[in-house]
Amino acid sequence: MKFGLFQSVQLPNPNEQVKYYKEALAQVRHAERLGFESVWVTEHHFSRHGIVSATLSLLAYLAGVTENIRLGTGVTVLPFHNPIELAEQAATVDLLSDGRLDFGVGRGFQWGEFHKLNIPMEESSRRFEEIMDVLSKAWTSDKPFDHNGEFWQFYDMTVHPKPVQLPHPPIFVAASSENSVHRVARNDWNLLIGQGESFDQVANQVEFYKMALDKAGHDYSEDRVVLARPMYTAPNLSQSRDDTELPFMWFKQTGQEVGAPPDNEVELLPDEYQEYRRRFAKSVTFDYNAMYENVALFGTPDDITTKIKELQSSGVEKIIFFINFGGIKHQKVLDSLDLFAKEVMPNFSD
Repeated sequence: MKFGLFQSVQLPNPNEQVKYYKEALAQVRHAERLGFESVWVTEHHFSRHGIVSATLSLLAYLAGVTENIRLGTGVTVLPFHNPIELAEQAATVDLLSDGRLDFGVGRGFQWGEFHKLNIPMEESSRRFEEIMDVLSKAWTSDKPFDHNGEFWQFYDMTVHPKPVQLPHPPIFVAASSENSVHRVARNDWNLLIGQGESFDQVANQVEFYKMALDKAGHDYSEDRVVLARPMYTAPNLSQSRDDTELPFMWFKQTGQEVGAPPDNEVELLPDEYQEYRRRFAKSVTFDYNAMYENVALFGTPDDITTKIKELQSSGVEKIIFFINFGGIKHQKVLDSLDLFAKEVMPNFSD
């Protein structure tokens, strides 16, 4: 098993953005010292739910202050970016980190972000696929290339620097619906599973991805799936609940507020976002107890070890942990990482 972080910077107190950033970066460096394998930074815009809007800039900084930990985008929302600039920036991070970049990408799902950037959501999949095509050309072409697409046109294009990893950094694509997973498998991309699905859903997604890869003529290996999970461990159950309930529920509620269309008018979401129409419906509520049991890796080291073994039995070998949700106290995050490294990680050493 390989363990990493799924790092965000949230802003419960609007006056403390510097503190939250410094704490998040300190947590990454602490995790590297403890032996965590990777950190993945998530992209959000226009909301206190997440204030890392320039993930590759942040990863470039981390490339300079870390030595071994892999650096991932979790995820870069492709429709929001110029593909040539993105190719250059990602290659620069790969170069600065001596080939430690994992490139996680997605099409985006938050109505407010698309609306404020004036990008129609119904274009998201087409933009995603076109940008992936441009990125591949930019990273692998050994001579100037042209691209004449629906959204982007480039002529006599040569991109420098090139990535250190060949032919390019590993690509992980966030997907949940069957159609999305089929697209991932058809293109022989790796799969990134979000932190909101239940443990049973995770097992089903891994199995479906295996089937889709086989149907597409591609091979599956256990390092092709990365699973995100909220994680917090404490010496006893009562502390794990007391420390996580308020900040985690703040995280869930703000995510609902920024992701949903105004007044939860889910009909504003395109047909291909059917799953998000259900997710952002007015009737949706969050049950902390249900999430504690069926979604999150919260509990004692023994509890978490048991849950991870169950995930491992379903084919998951790489898990990234969301650790600093909702302004949870920095020292509590460090203590949780220490306890995990001491009492959980050894149960999964090779």
